[in-house]
Amino acid sequence: MSLSSLIPAGGDFCVLRADVVDTLLTCRDGDSALVYLYLVRKGQAFDEREALRDLHLTRDRYDRAVHTLTNLRLVHTPNEQPVQERSAMPPRYSVSEMRAQREDDHRFASVCQTAEIVLGRPLTDSQTRTLMNAYEYLGLPADVLIDLLTYLHRSKGTVSRRDIDEQAHLWADMGIFSADAAAAFLAQREREKPLMDEMLRVLDMAGRDPAPDEYRYLSQFIRQGFDAEAVRIAKTRMYDRLGKFSWKYLNGILESWHKKGLHTAAEITAVEPDLRQPVSAKQVQNPSAPPQAAENGGLADWEREWLAEFHAMTKEDEPHGV
Repeated sequence: MSLSSLIPAGGDFCVLRADVVDTLLTCRDGDSALVYLYLVRKGQAFDEREALRDLHLTRDRYDRAVHTLTNLRLVHTPNEQPVQERSAMPPRYSVSEMRAQREDDHRFASVCQTAEIVLGRPLTDSQTRTLMNAYEYLGLPADVLIDLLTYLHRSKGTVSRRDIDEQAHLWADMGIFSADAAAAFLAQREREKPLMDEMLRVLDMAGRDPAPDEYRYLSQFIRQGFDAEAVRIAKTRMYDRLGKFSWKYLNGILESWHKKGLHTAAEITAVEPDLRQPVSAKQVQNPSAPPQAAENGGLADWEREWLAEFHAMTKEDEPHGV
């Protein structure tokens, strides 16, 4: 069930059924109740990013609330209407619109001034447009954007427009819409950095910052309680089974261990002793080689489905008539 199925029919009046209220009270989860009330109030105009900003929820708290709501069976609707989604493409602000925004909005002007200090030069139109997208389209407040720019300058030194754009999307996706949320995120990132750097090393990605999608995966691994050695073992299994690198497949392996309560190398290899052996040199040197372990038994259901999909894609890419 998706979140859209929970939207009730109605107009200006927001009416909650008694059984729904009883279910929410029994659940005793404040975030879930808050998200549900917001959903009822917004109706078909509900937008996930606006909800994160308006409710001051982090991405983790929001995702947990949505997971709870969609499993409570609050409604039973045969015809599910899609929730309205924000356009995937941000507006194309004109030079005059950006100039007016900077002149008329002192908060946005402060963001632009901070960016010029960080970049060490006056803003170009494309750089101003990136800031405008983060401020208007993504909805990041001025103080949060200033924290973001300051963080990039402190951690990278030389900051590019792409750095700003990637971090702005990451912060918006994680629900960082207040100074307190920004401070908490930066403190968490500082705590995670040593272990995250070690994970990047065992994944042969040392010496660079993780991209936003990579950061989401690595941060999740850390929150779940895995160490770098467990990630290395998962990488070994990934190459043996799939024959190539895939964040989604790596995440699937670690997620399956997490559900079993296995987080350390000792715990994992005790349950799966075959993983004590390192990945073969052949697979390391030629990661595109077809997976050999797919012929063996013992695969989880999600792995069988993934490998079947992988083989189907591989066949589609092969030249015809050979």
